[in-house]
Amino acid sequence: MKLRKLALLMQVPVLLTVSGGEAFAAEQSLDEITITATRNTDGDSSSRNISVVSQDDIARQQATSVPQVINYLPNVTLTGGPREQVQGVNIRGLGGNRVLQLIDGVRQNFESGHRPTYFLDPSLLKNVEVLRGPSSSLWGSGALGGVVSQNTIHAADLLDGDNLGGFVKQGYKSNGDKWTTTGALASRFGNVDLLLSGYYRDGNDLELGNGDDLENSADRDQGVLAKLDWFIDNDQMATFNFRRSYTDGGVPSNASANLGTSVFLVDREIQTDHASVDYRFNPDNKLIDSQLNLYWNRTEVDENRVSDNRFDTTNIRTLGLNLNNRSQFGDVSVLYGVDGYQDKLDASRSGPSRPIVPEATTDVWGAFTEVQIPFADILRLELGARYDYFATEADNLKNDRSDNAFSPSAAISWLPNEDLQVTLRYDEAFRAPSAEELYTTGTHYSYGPAGANTFINNPNLKPEESQNIEFLVDYQMQNAFNEKDTVNIHASVFHNEVNNFIEQIATNYQQIMLIYGPQFDDYYPVNTEYRNVDKAQLVGFELAMDYQWQNWNAMVSYGQTRAKNKNTGEALANIPADKWVLDLNKSWLSDSLQTGFTLTRVESQKHKPNDVMSANEDYEHYNLVDLYARWTPRDFENLTVDLTVNNLTDQHYRVAFQQLYMPGKDIRLGVKYDF
Repeated sequence: MKLRKLALLMQVPVLLTVSGGEAFAAEQSLDEITITATRNTDGDSSSRNISVVSQDDIARQQATSVPQVINYLPNVTLTGGPREQVQGVNIRGLGGNRVLQLIDGVRQNFESGHRPTYFLDPSLLKNVEVLRGPSSSLWGSGALGGVVSQNTIHAADLLDGDNLGGFVKQGYKSNGDKWTTTGALASRFGNVDLLLSGYYRDGNDLELGNGDDLENSADRDQGVLAKLDWFIDNDQMATFNFRRSYTDGGVPSNASANLGTSVFLVDREIQTDHASVDYRFNPDNKLIDSQLNLYWNRTEVDENRVSDNRFDTTNIRTLGLNLNNRSQFGDVSVLYGVDGYQDKLDASRSGPSRPIVPEATTDVWGAFTEVQIPFADILRLELGARYDYFATEADNLKNDRSDNAFSPSAAISWLPNEDLQVTLRYDEAFRAPSAEELYTTGTHYSYGPAGANTFINNPNLKPEESQNIEFLVDYQMQNAFNEKDTVNIHASVFHNEVNNFIEQIATNYQQIMLIYGPQFDDYYPVNTEYRNVDKAQLVGFELAMDYQWQNWNAMVSYGQTRAKNKNTGEALANIPADKWVLDLNKSWLSDSLQTGFTLTRVESQKHKPNDVMSANEDYEHYNLVDLYARWTPRDFENLTVDLTVNNLTDQHYRVAFQQLYMPGKDIRLGVKYDF
């Protein structure tokens, strides 16, 4: 339905154009090769809370990490601080491995300590979908906060009906003196499309809003993406995908913090590899619309401690399978399938008194279904269910455990006309504890002349469980204030209960602090253990309105999340502060020039835990002004110039619950030539 297509777009608080909306709303077909966060190529039928950031929007932002791409969305917050290598995503107060990351429909499972988890160059993305709220009924373990689905470009996106095409792009970022080069070459041979692309980025230390340099924030990375799309016939196609990235630089062992006694400098090298085969079969048969995906991922992190040459290696390999089919029985649509993966974790830590990372294997297998049933053209019922079995075995510790989870979902939507959709939905989700959470032992870090923090393993951890109720309204008005204008309104309210919340706890920290005071660090040991803590409650809402008239586009959004320990009533940590976003842009000179600005106001975070470390931290409000412009010369339409100024007023600010302050003013210039 028209409403849903527009509602998905209007939630994106960056430049939105008519052409972008038309691209998303285009009729789906095999050669579009679209993978969505809902496992559903029909965007009309989704009752979930989804935002889509288009390729044009990504280019205008000139983001240098995927978390930066979606940071403007309501109740979506960038985490990890200013160093791009370790930036992550928090959705509705949940981050890290509680947000499922997908690339071309393939889950990315690397999560190890303070190391990076996002490795893709945004220039190679076709779009990014963000699904807010639990979604284990579709994706299984990990999707408690939501899903970040990154879809990379295909050859067809560059060919435009020709047999040869591509682009070269040169970018410069003033803050950090960073140069970026990206290129892609696409060709068509009969029924085969081939894409070869790559990037190289090299930057220096960042400058903060107060003028100070952030030591050890320089980075260098490079990568390649290769795809072969084989259109076997009108009913079948196969995609062969290979991706590699490489990053190196000298950073603190916890790159979201400054160097210190327990945070030492390391030379870090990261290599990620991905290979997959995706087969699709969609004949002229309402019972068959099938997809089979086989994939392999590997991430290896090598770290050399500069002070004493201690060398660490962490390696995670994932082998996975997705198989699903959609059948149409009259007006009833049924999606069903199975998926599974195996993670193999191994690591080595040189030197005495080091953490012992398990040599572990994790197996997860699940079966799922989702049924959509329309009633009288104005009501739609959606029922989903999933069963998962998961097991983890630590070879070096001679220990194993297994468990299972059932994840139901239900939604009912009222659609009285093409302009209004009202949805009430319920979702359950889970996250299985990782091997590191279950089995890590040994010294966490040392401090002072005799103090040490030691990991205590906990193989009895229970999986995290979530129950979420959400109410959504999407409304569209035509000719609301002027002739041929459009107003889109989106509102959602959620209530999320999380049981068995897994937290890293310093088990005797509070007791020692109360007895001996803050000077205890030099003399008394502290243990760190992963534990299931009491129930957490997260509630909040999102509001967004998009207005389009002639060459003007305006968008305003607001997001709020509150979270507490249900037993104590105490606020939880890592909950983002309330955020306002206003975006205004206009096209000029027959649409060859587009200019705009984004205002972001983040309120002070007064809702903090009462523990010793959080109570003394102040997270003040801040205001950010970003400017952007895009120029496509009318006589040279293959050339595009993007100019972006982030943090125009050089604000010195810090995201709530993050240790480091964010970068100051940053002027970004990008020049792209399509051929």
